[in-house]
Amino acid sequence: MGDKPLTFSLIVNTTDRAYPLRALLWSLEHQAYPHFEVIVVVGPTYDTTLEILEDFCSRVRVLRCPKANLSQSRNIGLLAAHGDIVAYIDDDAVPCINWLSQLARLFNDPLIDATGGAAWCVHPNRPALQHRIGLVSSLAHHENVRVSWLDYIVPRKENSGRQWQARMMGVNMAFRRQSLLTIGGFDEYYTYIAEETDLALRMSNAGFITHPVLEAPVYHVPASSRNRTPDTYEGKIWMESRSFIYFVLKNAPGAGESYSDILKFILHRTHGCFMRAGQLWHDGKITFRRSQRIRFGELIAAIDGLGQGLFAKRKIIPIQVTTASLDAPTSPIKPYHTRDSAMQTSVDPVSGLRSSIVMTEPPLRIALLSATYPPKAYDGISRLTHLMAQGLFELGHTVHVVTRGNRERVTFYDGAYVHEVAPHQDRYLHYRQFADVFHTLNHSHVVHDLVQRLRLNDGVQIVDSPIWQSEGLVTAIQHEIPVVLRLVTTQRQLSNLQKNQTDNMHLMGDLERKFIELAAHVLPNTVGTLETIQYTHNLRLSSDRYTVVPYGVVPVPEGETRPIDINPNQSKTDWTILFVGRLEQRKGITDLFAAIPKILQKVPNVHFIIAGSDNSQHDGFRKKNNVDYPTYFSHHYGKYASNVTFQGLVSDEALQKMYQSCDLFVAPSLYESFGLVYLEAMNYAKPVVGCRTGGIPEVVEDRITGVLVEPGNPDQLAQAVIQLLQTPTKMRELGLAGRQRLIEKFTYLDMARQFAQTYRQTIQKWVTSN
Repeated sequence: MGDKPLTFSLIVNTTDRAYPLRALLWSLEHQAYPHFEVIVVVGPTYDTTLEILEDFCSRVRVLRCPKANLSQSRNIGLLAAHGDIVAYIDDDAVPCINWLSQLARLFNDPLIDATGGAAWCVHPNRPALQHRIGLVSSLAHHENVRVSWLDYIVPRKENSGRQWQARMMGVNMAFRRQSLLTIGGFDEYYTYIAEETDLALRMSNAGFITHPVLEAPVYHVPASSRNRTPDTYEGKIWMESRSFIYFVLKNAPGAGESYSDILKFILHRTHGCFMRAGQLWHDGKITFRRSQRIRFGELIAAIDGLGQGLFAKRKIIPIQVTTASLDAPTSPIKPYHTRDSAMQTSVDPVSGLRSSIVMTEPPLRIALLSATYPPKAYDGISRLTHLMAQGLFELGHTVHVVTRGNRERVTFYDGAYVHEVAPHQDRYLHYRQFADVFHTLNHSHVVHDLVQRLRLNDGVQIVDSPIWQSEGLVTAIQHEIPVVLRLVTTQRQLSNLQKNQTDNMHLMGDLERKFIELAAHVLPNTVGTLETIQYTHNLRLSSDRYTVVPYGVVPVPEGETRPIDINPNQSKTDWTILFVGRLEQRKGITDLFAAIPKILQKVPNVHFIIAGSDNSQHDGFRKKNNVDYPTYFSHHYGKYASNVTFQGLVSDEALQKMYQSCDLFVAPSLYESFGLVYLEAMNYAKPVVGCRTGGIPEVVEDRITGVLVEPGNPDQLAQAVIQLLQTPTKMRELGLAGRQRLIEKFTYLDMARQFAQTYRQTIQKWVTSN
């Protein structure tokens, strides 16, 4: 294709979607490929679209479409385009950073006339893979999501159509401008739906090659329009029948379909919609009046589709107009990027907002690994990763989180694109007898595969992985991108605490040690964590290989804190003590059980709330005692059962209410690398009791923000709690001091700034040394 880069005309068709449109225009600042112009075609609009476009007037060409007709709007943009390639994206979508770069590479093959990538719906309430390497038949049958071109070429279904053709979804499609003009652009009969489906067959029939691909995704957040409201039964749903009846009548005869099959399709489509409207009313999802309106709309749509499909000519761009456009000299494109584009912050595609912070360096693109993640799970690592993602986004960076799921999907949640990967067990089969090692390596490899895609599509520059479960190990071994390692409690430490010295656990420890050696940089959360892990894994890190970054939380508003209310004229009649954490030996739950009777003997008006899932199956407790932890307590301490409530796993909202309403927080862990739960309690000005182990002394200042006792000592634990309950004034002082220490040292933004600074330094060092 020569040295001259391909130019793109990026066409956005919009009506009454001002704020999603603004989010899209903001996101285009980050496109890695600079050779593109932006054309926005505005339909008859009643919102603030035109006012928002004024902010982009120096670099966006704004055109008007007189009707709310998507195909007509697409053609207006096509005729105005100056680029070699016309690329269409919906106004409620955000493209990956390398979207145009990948399309440009594809179009460097002169045989390709049309292409497009995947479309992910990333709204947290309705995540789905909407489209990937789709197919459509001459009888309007669709295969929207396929694994690869090798999946199958033509689906074998009865009456599914003789001609099958690759197609793209309208939210993510691109064409050679000359090829699209040659066939007359879009058929303007399609006012809302099926225009890209019809175009796929017309392109094929004209001898052009359409080749959609797996990657180059856009992230879609379907917005309401005049034709539909997402996830409801509101909208002109009969327009689908109108479009597809017309589609079949225009395309099926030329593909050799029999008229009996065409008639069968029309009757099946219309009858099915009539029946569906009745079923929706019967199920109470719509009113009877609404069902009748749908049926009437279906009838009118079928008649219109039949009449136009049988007797009307296609409403495409006239040949004399396309010829004139093809013969006209091409003007230079209007560049979209400015000097400040590289410094613009990341965009939230769901809310349509972005951080207002002023960047002094280009924002980073970061992948955070976390086996579990909110809102599905709220364990320590998942909560920490969630807080990191929130803070990094608010500082302007783009964050991708990789976590486990039942199937592949992407959502945008609290500042991050959350990519779920499904489990696979098709690698490392020679490790099957070592269950933890086998599952860890398989998951780590699946994570690596996704990281490769994130590098390709989203330009991810660095990977952050906790050492727990060694999720980033395979990526670190491949040595293609820097991997920083968050040091938290390791499997080897846990196996030592639980005296679980199996071959499986030894191998897990070896994986951890290898991961530490391979990491581009190591991020312990406390000095105590660093020292303990170095001792446990028999290694020594030089000072240039690690940076201690303490964790942080989101400070709740001052009015939501609940320091103990001291009334000198009235003694407190009852106390609430809260424990939060998995019920397992490492968390010191049996020490708390043993301390409860001692506490109640001295201070009888105490109620204990224990929040967390039972882990007795995995830590060996159930095997040893034949019961789980709550049952064990009821059997051995039944006399005190009325003073203890086991809440099990609770939602984050319920957990915050527990922190707010308790009087004292107790977590007697035998080891914690940091202990985020102490900060969460301090956030509400609660005094805390913990153990003098691991990183806890760096979080809880003994006798200043809380009380520390020796781990594994129920007597000391009980005595510390009793003394605090008997001195409420001291409890209030500790709680207020803890809240102040959190504000000064342990906020999520402070944590995110330190992480971002270390990421940037690690990337620079990686680029220099590689």
